[in-house]
Amino acid sequence: MKGGMMAKNDSDPSDLRKFAPFLAPKERDQLHGLLNFAGPTPAGFAESLRQLARSYIDDGDSAKLRAICLLVADLLEQGWRVSFESEGLHFKPPGIATGSGQSVEDVKGRIRAALQAARRRQLAEPSVRAFIARMERRTLRAPGVRSSIFDLIDDGAALADDLAAIAALPEADRDMALARLVDPVVEICQAGTRCPDTGLPLNDIWRYFRHTWAHEYRPIPGRQLLVLVRNAARPNRPVMGIAMLASPVMRVSVRDNWIGWLREAAEANLREGRWRPDRLARAMTDRIEISIGAVRWDDLARPDEIEAPVDNTVLRLEQKAAGAAFARDLELRAHYQANVEAGGRVKPMRGAVKVAGAGTDWRTASEDVLFVRKRAELLAQLLFAKQVFRAADLEGDPAAALDQLLSAKTGQRAIDIVLTEFRKAGLSSRVADVSICGAVAPYNELLGGKLVALLLASSEVHDHYARRYGGQVSVIASQMAGRAISKPADLRVLTTTSLYGVGSSQYNRLTLRASEHEGLELDIRWDSIGRSKTGGFGTLHLGADTAHALRQMAQDLHTSRRVNNRFGEGTSPRLRQIREGLDALGIASDSVLHHATPRLFYACKLGGDARASLLGMAGEEAQPSPAAAIAQAWRRRWLDGRSRRPETLDAMRAQGPESVSRSLLDQPRGDLLADLEG
Repeated sequence: MKGGMMAKNDSDPSDLRKFAPFLAPKERDQLHGLLNFAGPTPAGFAESLRQLARSYIDDGDSAKLRAICLLVADLLEQGWRVSFESEGLHFKPPGIATGSGQSVEDVKGRIRAALQAARRRQLAEPSVRAFIARMERRTLRAPGVRSSIFDLIDDGAALADDLAAIAALPEADRDMALARLVDPVVEICQAGTRCPDTGLPLNDIWRYFRHTWAHEYRPIPGRQLLVLVRNAARPNRPVMGIAMLASPVMRVSVRDNWIGWLREAAEANLREGRWRPDRLARAMTDRIEISIGAVRWDDLARPDEIEAPVDNTVLRLEQKAAGAAFARDLELRAHYQANVEAGGRVKPMRGAVKVAGAGTDWRTASEDVLFVRKRAELLAQLLFAKQVFRAADLEGDPAAALDQLLSAKTGQRAIDIVLTEFRKAGLSSRVADVSICGAVAPYNELLGGKLVALLLASSEVHDHYARRYGGQVSVIASQMAGRAISKPADLRVLTTTSLYGVGSSQYNRLTLRASEHEGLELDIRWDSIGRSKTGGFGTLHLGADTAHALRQMAQDLHTSRRVNNRFGEGTSPRLRQIREGLDALGIASDSVLHHATPRLFYACKLGGDARASLLGMAGEEAQPSPAAAIAQAWRRRWLDGRSRRPETLDAMRAQGPESVSRSLLDQPRGDLLADLEG
């Protein structure tokens, strides 16, 4: 269904999301006048709302109206239906169910069009236009080297001609000929590193091609490994595809259930014989002790209380945490009042430690009231679980103890605590999210997206991730421990989601079996692990201007309770402030941030025991295959057949530097990256 305004009684009321925004009568009348029309949304209405938003003064009720206009514009472009009734705003998200005249391609087309609207706005920004022009301009980049980003985009027509010639060869000769024409290699982008072929900064190369994606480019916090896949067999080693490994989201029920980090999944694995009770019991008791060892407790409990906890110990720690939380609230209020009295905008309250340094006093940092609360809370939970496990004789009789624990509320709570610790440990260093993954023209026609996804499981990517992040001191963990804490970075699982929620041509049936391909150490397989049933939470459907306006609302209108973006405070500061901004407008944040597109989840295990290792039941390190072996298998499995299709070669002949450059104009376009999903 197309996005538009909703007539009254147009749909099941249970589908509606109703809000009464906090507006003065004048602003309320203005908003009603804007949205009070019948029929479909007029062409360009969303952009008109944005232009109107720019005219409002950035304070008071006008700031509220500005934020609402930007929000409504984004939702309309995403296919939401919006109306202003007597009791307030009515929102209804679009669905992705096929049938009733809506096919899979219809759904993909709607989502793609909505994402590209934000992308086009970004491409029209002067700073982005200047960046693209700078990358495309042929100029002196290194001594004696005049280059342009166009040197790194392969000529689709020339490549198609070479592939056509290879297709005419006998089958026995094609494999070697393809290897001489297409030789994929992995290159990791690092700040300050330049391309030896063109002199262009690798990070800028990655960013340029990222702008060709279907949705706008947004830097993200946390770990991120930028990957280029290049064809070493062609002049200047043109870029075949790009990818990014990023920090995983803390709570994703589909992923956590698949790994076994949820109690229901753990119980099923035990009942069905996939996990041995003795191994799980040992892993659970070890995990509790490791987690206790990672918390500074000398100012919270005695050694005998740690060794043999009792109810009073847990209760005292909970009271300590509550007292520290109250002190933290007073601290925030004092900061807020001091800034208000000084006049001007309230600055977020930040902690003393922002980055790890050689001279950081972690012990003193652990005494900050925020971390006193966090330490006391966590220690109370861990000692509760330890006490319950001992009472059940988990080490002495694992099978009976696990049955008992799973059937009682206290036992279930203790199991939930230890599974949360497994999840925290795994997500901190052993799981990465593939947030970007796809091919660059003309290699998108050759199923290059599948190649990039497979190469993320290579030893080159795994080892570079370990070198970059292994041994890195964690700011939060070190403040919890009162000493420097570093963690290994041994990737065991990669996860991703489909962009459209209705299927992924890139990840479906993406498997290479070691028994069929020489040089592969283990099978490489991207598995579909589940689907979010009701969509997900996030801000992808909100534009940068809207997000900024909502964050300003949070800082301007909220009390000190949340006006801070302290690292370690909990939820991502950006997401939290957007939630607070929506609440400040009188709009239930979950109803907007709960986007209407359920996601399909995929995962790739780096080693057959990857999931068990994330629950402490396997100690072997991952043994990924080299990129060369993966590339050879991809050529045989996909490139050989695809490159012999006349329609593929015809499509390639229209692609090259000019087509990529045209795709970066701030105009509507077809999907340049046909197999893009990440």
